[in-house]
Amino acid sequence: MKSFRESRVDYRLRALIAFVSVVMLAGFFGCRKAVEVDSFSERATAIAELPKVTTAKPVRQSLLQKTEQPGRVEAFSTTHLLAKISGYIDQQLVDIGDRVVGPKRDSQGNVTEAGQVLAVLTAPELQDERMQKEAMIVQATSDIAQAEAAVEVAKSVATSAESIIDEFVASQQRAESEYQRWKSESERINVLASTQTVTQKLADETLQQMLAADATRSESAAKIRSAKAKLNEALMGITKAKADLNAAEARLKIAEAELKRVRSLCDYLVIRAPYDGFITERNYDLGALIQAASSSDDKPLFTIVQTDKIRVFIEVPETDAALVESGRKAIIKVPSLGGRVFEGNVTRTAWALQSGSRTLRSEIDIPNESGVLRPGMYANVELTVAEKQDALTLPKAAVVMLDGQAYCMVVTDAGKVTKTAIKVGIRSATEVDIVSGLVGGENVIIANAAAFQDGQIVQMASK
Repeated sequence: MKSFRESRVDYRLRALIAFVSVVMLAGFFGCRKAVEVDSFSERATAIAELPKVTTAKPVRQSLLQKTEQPGRVEAFSTTHLLAKISGYIDQQLVDIGDRVVGPKRDSQGNVTEAGQVLAVLTAPELQDERMQKEAMIVQATSDIAQAEAAVEVAKSVATSAESIIDEFVASQQRAESEYQRWKSESERINVLASTQTVTQKLADETLQQMLAADATRSESAAKIRSAKAKLNEALMGITKAKADLNAAEARLKIAEAELKRVRSLCDYLVIRAPYDGFITERNYDLGALIQAASSSDDKPLFTIVQTDKIRVFIEVPETDAALVESGRKAIIKVPSLGGRVFEGNVTRTAWALQSGSRTLRSEIDIPNESGVLRPGMYANVELTVAEKQDALTLPKAAVVMLDGQAYCMVVTDAGKVTKTAIKVGIRSATEVDIVSGLVGGENVIIANAAAFQDGQIVQMASK
């Protein structure tokens, strides 16, 4: 039988063993639970650490591509009026700021009423030259009248010569007839004289009559030749008189041309408005000597601008230049007029780009009858360069450019990023036209798309 002390030790030993067993069991179950909790936490943490992306599907809509560029307002026409000839300013009828009226024209473009007189120059030596040319015309006219009279005189002399010739021809015919009669009579008398029927004296007298008739015939022929010579002389006189007449007429034409030239120069003494507009520059005062302009760079008398219609000039960048065509709609805002808006259309373009700036100069014409727009004003121009209906669009931020190729990042249902090549078309301020590469149902990353890689796993943000 154990002693009390030994029994007490055994009890303590069993209690210790039981305690250790309980602790070990508790430790076993506790460690197992801790392992399970740690595995769940890691999985939750891994899911939470996936990058969240904002996606959107392509949208079909109408798309307008616009470009906004600074512009400048200029007069439709600006003309520097220079002096064609030298002279003194005799009258100065307008000053800067004056509105002037140009010439009136009919439907065929012919001037029916001259433009308003702006200034009048005086050049006394030009007036003297004009008087001289007018006198030369009077002289040339007199020469023509004298030459015409000479032609008529020559014609009369020729007519008289022809009459004399006719008279001498008739005389020659009579002389020839008389000669033939006496020749025949002489032959007959000679026959009779040979038979002594008539005396030799009669035969000699008959011969003398024949010889006299022959002399008369020769004299008539000589007179005819003389009359013909005088006729030829008269005809030459007609030719010379006509030549003198032609020369006088030519001198008249020259004198008229000279007078017309001088009158044209005199017309240049009057400075007129070429069109309706405003005087923006005056450089000379009354009485000043104005020298004839030698080039367009000389100082003008006046500068006039046409403002009933104005031009707005803009420089379109190369990226949009190929899309700019005549007729494109433009919105013009003028800050100095409180942002007032004017509408117009592209009227013309330079077609070729500026070599230095690589921009396309374009012009927009705007009616300005009220004169509210003034040359030199600054403007902001919003120009519609392209338009497309039912375009498949994405936000600009969804498109990534790499080596000239456009891409977008598509997220699959499994959360995988796929780098997809696309072809883009026109663009607005916020949207881009997707010509090919997408069909419309894809989830496309629309924020910070360039930060993601092909094949990367992401988490789409809940909408």
